[in-house]
Parts: sequence; C-alpha cells; structure tokens
Amino acid sequence: MKNISITLIALCTTLLISCSQKKSGEDKDYYKVDIAIDETFRPIIEEEMRVFNAKYPEAIPAPRYMPETDAINLMLKDSVRMILSTRPLSQQETDAIFASYKLKVRYKPIAYDAIALIINPENKDSLISVSELRSTMTGKITQWKQLQHATSNGNIEVVFDNANSSTVRYIRDSICGGTQLKGNMKSAKTNEDVIKYVAQTKNALGIIGVDWLRNTNDSTNLTFNRKIRVMSVSRSTVTEPSNSYQPVQYYIATGDYPLTRCLYMITTDPRTRTMGLNFYYFVSDQAGQLIITKSSQLLPYMPVHVKEVVSD
Repeated sequence: MKNISITLIALCTTLLISCSQKKSGEDKDYYKVDIAIDETFRPIIEEEMRVFNAKYPEAIPAPRYMPETDAINLMLKDSVRMILSTRPLSQQETDAIFASYKLKVRYKPIAYDAIALIINPENKDSLISVSELRSTMTGKITQWKQLQHATSNGNIEVVFDNANSSTVRYIRDSICGGTQLKGNMKSAKTNEDVIKYVAQTKNALGIIGVDWLRNTNDSTNLTFNRKIRVMSVSRSTVTEPSNSYQPVQYYIATGDYPLTRCLYMITTDPRTRTMGLNFYYFVSDQAGQLIITKSSQLLPYMPVHVKEVVSD
C-alpha cells in the first residue's frame, strides 16, 4: 500500500510538472509578438512596439528584420504568421497557404510610405523627374550631367539597401515596369549603410525608405537627416522647383510626391486572441495611427486632416 501511495504521488507530481511546462509554453506563445519585417520599416515598428509594450508590459516583442521577399517566403512556409509588407499576398499565394496549412490570410493597410532619393550634400542637382529616374535605373542615363539643370559631373552611383528589398521591387516593378535594373549599382546591407555611403560619396544616388531620414528634432516632419540631401521629384518631364516635391507627409497626402506605396500588416494566425493579434489591431487603430503621424515620415492610412505648413 505504501509503495502504491508513493507511486501515485510521483505520478501526480510528474503530471503537474508536465502541465506546468505546457502552460508556460502556451503562455509564451500567447504573449510573443512574432513578426517578419522589411528592414526599411524598422524605425516605425520599433516605435510602435515601444508604445505597445508600455500598454502591454507582458508582451514579448520578437521582430525579425529581413528583406521583404524573405518575409513573404516565411509566411508561405508557415514559419511566421505576421508580416509587414508593401504588397498584399497574391491570390495564388493566398490559395497556396490555405491548401498547405488551412490558414486564411487577413490584412490591414496601415500607412503610405514614400521612396526617397538622397544625394551627397556637395551635389547641387536636387531635381529629377520620374522619367529621368526610370532612365537612370535602366542604364540610359549614367552621368549627372545628363539630368536637366545639371551642375555636377561624374558617373551616377546608385545604391540600394538590399537586392531583395521592397525598395528594389518598387523601383523595378512600379517605376521601370518590370524591366531589369541596369547601370552602376550596388547593394548595401542596411538602410543605415545607404545613408553612410551617400554621405561619404559625392556622386552617389541613394534609394531608401523615407522613414530612415526623419529629423528627430523636427516635430513638424518637414526636414530630414542633415547628413544627406533629399531630391525633389517631378511627374512632369520638364522639372522645375514649382512642380517638384520632397517626400514629406503633406505631399504624400496630396499625391504630389510620385514615389509612394501602401504598407500592409498581414496575418495568418487562426486564433482570435493573442498578443500578436493585439499588435496587429493596435497599429491600424487610432493609437497606432497617431504614432505614425507624430513619430515617422510615413502617412497614416486612417484619414487625416491635411494642412499645409510653410517652412522657413
């Protein structure tokens, strides 16, 4: 009888430990905010997570920064169930996820991003048209002197963040119509590396997400990082200061700045309540949208009242 009691006590203890470990694992999964993100959007996601974590201290932020192509591929393999992307998944991709994992895709547009063209402070050629940009990205324009109003000489050295980034895809597909990019081009590892390269290279032309250029000392979001210059872009084939615009929130909102795209939160999580889903809704709701307005160069997707501010 004594042996039986000891055996039962040991069995119950084992079950309690097992249940405790399982519950702990479930809790960790519940509280983990696992999201794959193009490195282009690191600044705004870090700010969103900082505020979200203050509201939900028990949340476990787990952002994974990588090229957009890699993030989408992880979702297609069910290796991550939330991503930030500049495009919604295609119908073919959505169908493949459901066929393989019986998961439905949900997405929310959260912001409008802009692609900024940055140059060295010594370069005075600050105007460029969309058609000139297209010609530069396809190898037809290779020197600064080929641009209208050109004052600089030398070959244009184009630098992107990463060959598989959302920025490269946007330039290739949206600006160049799917044509292969050509010319004097290089890929840096990160957006920060793009800024450093342009700041040190007189003939460089950096292609970068605008949120990396925010001047944190300017609450109006009308000025940029002082280490580089931001070009003004025109839809017209004839560039003039009056028809060329920089990627500030006002000109993104009015549609005057031409190099813009929508940003989406995408999830395949089938559960109804997790901390990850709380974050998914937080970013698209009023609090998250206000963070985008006040703490980034992006334009929130939620309708806003647009007022022109004239800087000195």
